[in-house]
Amino acid sequence: MARNLADCCSDVATIADVVKVLGAIRDASAEDIMRPEVDGISCFSRLYTIITQNVLDTVEGRKPKREFKDPDFLTLLDLEFARRYIAAIRAYEAGRGDTPKSWDVLFERRRKAGIGHVNFAAAGVNAHVNFDLAFALLETWKTFPPTPDRRSDYDQVNEIFAEEMDQLREDFDAFLAEVAPDGSAVDRFGNAASDLLVRVTRALAWEAAEEVWEHHDEKQADGGPAYRKAFDRMERRLDRTAWILGWGVLTAPDLP
Repeated sequence: MARNLADCCSDVATIADVVKVLGAIRDASAEDIMRPEVDGISCFSRLYTIITQNVLDTVEGRKPKREFKDPDFLTLLDLEFARRYIAAIRAYEAGRGDTPKSWDVLFERRRKAGIGHVNFAAAGVNAHVNFDLAFALLETWKTFPPTPDRRSDYDQVNEIFAEEMDQLREDFDAFLAEVAPDGSAVDRFGNAASDLLVRVTRALAWEAAEEVWEHHDEKQADGGPAYRKAFDRMERRLDRTAWILGWGVLTAPDLP
């Protein structure tokens, strides 16, 4: 197996740090294998690195057609989001038994024969968006409470996924990208379906976080008992849901 991935999981203070750590996890998790073998952690980390680099380019103004209204909010959200993945890797490598079920389903099958690149990548996206994202939002809102402008910036990240979608589906050997010519109606359908799924799941994460945030009490450091109760209830529900979805994604024969 690959070397201990916890060695790659340094603390992150900037989006550039996130890109560096993700790249290190991607490379270390696959350093002892060659195609056609594949590592699930490496697959997801590769996708995650691409998207995060695009976010970094936007925040730093290297994407002239796109800008965020509140880049500080999106920067902190990116950091809190990445910290949850890094924490899951550390828990898995430490063998403490407290890895979220939504991540464990991927980590424990990371070298299972017969699972495709796209399945591994999709399982990682499922755990990170359907489980981690709502909690990253809640942590970020403690500094930058939700506003319409911040929701607009949040939704702009969907455009980053859309911008990368066609190449990602080709790179990860998605079924429709393999069987249909690039740019064909079938290929465009695959892009559109994947894009819609990203938009819907990210919208659901925001809405789930809002349901908990309604109970937030700024006078109490931990948000108050009602907040804690709602938080814990959502954590159990989202982790179980993402675990079931992740299992389904990893056992599916093909993904579009």
